[in-house]
Amino acid sequence: MTKPPSRGGRPPRPSAPPERNVYRHPDAEKASPTPPPRPSPWQRAGESTAPRRGAAEESRGGRGTAAPARDNRPPGRDFRERAASRTDSRPPGRDARPYGSPRTAPRDPAGQGSERGPAHDERPWPAAPYAGRPPVREFRGERQQSAPAPPVEQAPSASEFDRDSQRRREVRIYGRAACLAVAHDRIGAIRKLYHSRQRAPELGALLARLAAERIGYRELDEEELSRVAGSQHHEGLVCDIVRLPTLSMSELREELESESGPQCLLALEGVGNPHNFGAILRSAVHFGVRAVLIPTQSTLTLGGAVYRVAEGAAERVEVVRYDDLAELKLPGYQLLGTTLAGDRQLYRDPLPARSVLLFGAEGAGLSRAALAQVNANYAIPGSGRVDSLNVAQAAAVVLGEWWRSAHAGG
Repeated sequence: MTKPPSRGGRPPRPSAPPERNVYRHPDAEKASPTPPPRPSPWQRAGESTAPRRGAAEESRGGRGTAAPARDNRPPGRDFRERAASRTDSRPPGRDARPYGSPRTAPRDPAGQGSERGPAHDERPWPAAPYAGRPPVREFRGERQQSAPAPPVEQAPSASEFDRDSQRRREVRIYGRAACLAVAHDRIGAIRKLYHSRQRAPELGALLARLAAERIGYRELDEEELSRVAGSQHHEGLVCDIVRLPTLSMSELREELESESGPQCLLALEGVGNPHNFGAILRSAVHFGVRAVLIPTQSTLTLGGAVYRVAEGAAERVEVVRYDDLAELKLPGYQLLGTTLAGDRQLYRDPLPARSVLLFGAEGAGLSRAALAQVNANYAIPGSGRVDSLNVAQAAAVVLGEWWRSAHAGG
């Protein structure tokens, strides 16, 4: 008895019986014929097409019976025989053509050619991809190294000559008074100016002039400024300038001949300290010296230390080099030496109005050759409690006395 459905539910749907195909074609029971297997292009004539089940089972470890071999020849012999039966008419890599064989297959002497035909045998091989290039030579042993080609010497250009000459003409100076003196006398000689931050307020007018002249300047800290100057005594100002043009002794002699009035020249022998040289230049400018003469072989140069100690005086006096002491004996001038025991006293015997004052190195003093050339020797009187004065101090004392005696009436 079927259970009645609950209220509100859907009555179950009766399931339909499965469909059955009652129609059967009379030919459906007949077995369809199996098509014959297609011959393989690799199958030899008379060879069976049945699979070698025995070999497959043996490879899988089974006990099947191996198929009989195709022939009694060892494996690989068939390939060698077939390769030998073909002619060398195939490209390399596809046959056993020996190395160095001709690119065209040999022609059959009987005129029959190979099985591909005489036209194929006479056809040349395609050109090599690197045809036309020189053959690669075979090197045996160590490879011979070719000698290097000699370097080609090129003459320096005009710009290089100008650059080298410009570098020789330029010098880097430092010191507040030295740089300001160059900026005052010839601002166009400044190539570049470096200053510290502390110096910037007082350099406002100078920096404006440099900007108007299109001259570069740069603010650096103390460490960088010391590195640029090469000294810690830069006083916050460094300049790259062009050196003053120098005179030769012949040019100086010509100029002195046309000048009148009191003239004083200061000559040095053996002085090599740049600080003493800078102090002497400062005293020479202060007392109106016409030129300072130094030997040609002297190591003294107008460098940064000389400019700093000279306090701007290096720009305002001529520095001339002489070759021999005899050149110091100028016409109309007296060559005077300074020694500890001179035949003349500085304050007692007046100095000539046109004099060449010669000073030697500190300690050694003037050489015998210099003492033989002088007209008179002057000694600086004092207390005698010290042996001598520094060469820069002695020059300042003597130049002061020359200025007093030469300009006593003025």
